[in-house]
Amino acid sequence: MSYCINPNCPKQADPLHATNRICRHCGSQLVLQGRYRVIRLLAEGGFAKTYEIDERGERKVLKVLQLTEPKAISLFKKEAELLSRLKHQGIPKVEPDGYFTFTPKNHRQPLHCLVMEKINGPNLEEWLYARDNKPITQEQALDWLQQLAEILHKVHQLKFFHRDIKPANIMLRPNGQIVLIDFGSAREVTSTYLAKMGVGQKGTVVASKGYTPPEQDSGHTLPQSDFFAIGRTFVHLLTGKHPLDFYDVSTDKLHWRESAPQVSEPFADFIDELMARLPGQRPPNTEVILQRLAELKNSSLQLAKSPTPGFQKFSIKEKWLTMGALALVGCLGVGQVVIYGYFIPRFNPNLDSDTKIMSLPLPVEEKKPFNNNLSAQPAQTTVSEKKFKLAKTLSGHSLDVRSVAISPDNRILVSGSFDTTIKIWDFNSGELLLTLKEHLKAEELVSAVAIAGDGKILVSGSNSYGGTIKVWNLQTGELLYSLPKNIEGVASVAISPDGKALASGNEDATVKLWDLASGSLQATLFGHTGSVRSVAFSPDGALLASGSEDGTIKLWNRNDGSLLATLSGHSGIVYTVAFSPDGNTLASGSGDRTIKLWNVGKDCRTNKRQCSIVRILPRQTGSVYSVAFRPDGQVLASGSLSGKITLWNLKSGEILQTLSGHSRWVESIAFSADGNAIASGSGDSTIKIWRQK
Repeated sequence: MSYCINPNCPKQADPLHATNRICRHCGSQLVLQGRYRVIRLLAEGGFAKTYEIDERGERKVLKVLQLTEPKAISLFKKEAELLSRLKHQGIPKVEPDGYFTFTPKNHRQPLHCLVMEKINGPNLEEWLYARDNKPITQEQALDWLQQLAEILHKVHQLKFFHRDIKPANIMLRPNGQIVLIDFGSAREVTSTYLAKMGVGQKGTVVASKGYTPPEQDSGHTLPQSDFFAIGRTFVHLLTGKHPLDFYDVSTDKLHWRESAPQVSEPFADFIDELMARLPGQRPPNTEVILQRLAELKNSSLQLAKSPTPGFQKFSIKEKWLTMGALALVGCLGVGQVVIYGYFIPRFNPNLDSDTKIMSLPLPVEEKKPFNNNLSAQPAQTTVSEKKFKLAKTLSGHSLDVRSVAISPDNRILVSGSFDTTIKIWDFNSGELLLTLKEHLKAEELVSAVAIAGDGKILVSGSNSYGGTIKVWNLQTGELLYSLPKNIEGVASVAISPDGKALASGNEDATVKLWDLASGSLQATLFGHTGSVRSVAFSPDGALLASGSEDGTIKLWNRNDGSLLATLSGHSGIVYTVAFSPDGNTLASGSGDRTIKLWNVGKDCRTNKRQCSIVRILPRQTGSVYSVAFRPDGQVLASGSLSGKITLWNLKSGEILQTLSGHSRWVESIAFSADGNAIASGSGDSTIKIWRQK
């Protein structure tokens, strides 16, 4: 049957229309755009009608706007534009030409239409009802919440927020992937919009009772409003009851925990934090949510292993303390999201998540005899030295400290943070000298900082959508220039040893080479299939290494941009790469919890088959986010999800020392030029300086 979408047609559904191209009753076209035949009406609401359509044997969904007001048309066009830009299995696919207008016969105004992928499966409200509203398990909730955070990350990355998250707007594919639908209420985040919200102006009110946060009810929606709706959605899924069933009007509290006995106290605390009454008390962005989920999965797995029978006697709270779990606390400020590099892409057969990998045995692997010439200094059997101890904790950032760098003269420390600022510190006294706010003006998170070899130039990058690279005079704090916006954002930056070239690892899976003096683009390197999380130049400047979400490392010829070799071996995102001081070894840290050491010496440069793993260090207790060689090449430092810094003897592969002090993941590590001090940046918003004593 063909269905006529003319709202004035006297008989829209007519079996005799099966092969007709023109409606027998109103004369309107039945095959839209010459390719879409409407099969049946699926749903009807005040905003739009949805139909099932056929395009050359493939079933899709057609959404037709019912309203004619300019504001409604504008929102509909925004939805079409947003969905056509979003490429994720958790979002209905829309082709660039998916939006069109259609004018029925004798109809004054055109109908606004949008064709999208048809999701085969129920929404979560239907799914829950079909199982008699039986609550889901914590394990299922953690999986779905991670999926939803990954999806929402993509939405926020394009500076939009959804505004109508609820079980009815989340569908479930047969393969277990959830899909967020109904972007008709999505709102673009701009500095003008946020400024209006800040002075009390109201926006469009979109409300779904029980899921909508207080600020949205009054027309003051923020990106964090989506997190409230997520929290309420999972209260529904974890209890099998509508959130309002637990609302106490006298206390303004949601008393839901007793109806979800399968939920641990830390996870329940996190759900409550998501739906905190004030936006500033919720997580600031989806990356923080994903990091928290990694912590929760990590801790849940450790608890499940329960090393001794007596351990079972402890309360849940005591178990968390005993396992050294990270506290889920912190009222975080509002920030703009993007990135997001702490999850491993789902359904990629080459990659795996922290939680899956953590169930594997923890062997100490060695592919072949270790290269005895790792450093430029003579190798020694043992590394005898003073221990590192915490010397100072620098506070001042309000969100994750994503990157740290120390000047070559050991006088200056630079930190870049998700709070959109760069801070310049006196490395010896810990005094804050200057705060750079140019990224703040553009609402850009700071994802990377690097200092040139002469100590005069500072480069910073932002992985916000449309994020820029900025070049600064480090001595004065003056912004020299900004490089053109990278549409998807910049995850990492590195300056060549000669100070002439700048490399950027980008969220769009490319590596770009720039002339540092002029800011001109020299080359764009293609080959990765996932965001490039880290870039590093070899000490002689001839090689450039890049680590990616696709799980590979690529070695490039800096001069001509040619690909020399692809290093495969990690089963997770490669977050960090670093060259040894002599340039013969590359260290890489990954979401698979391993640190791998690769031969990248002269034989590798002439024969890519020689670019192989020489050692795999023992697995860590979480993703490895940062690695750095001590200047003498004998020690490697690594920072991970565990919040600890590990110092490795590269001759033996043994652990020399473990530095504990951060309360959350360690995202960046840098050695001082003399090797006697370490700076570390963390998700706990602090920088710690460790010195040998």
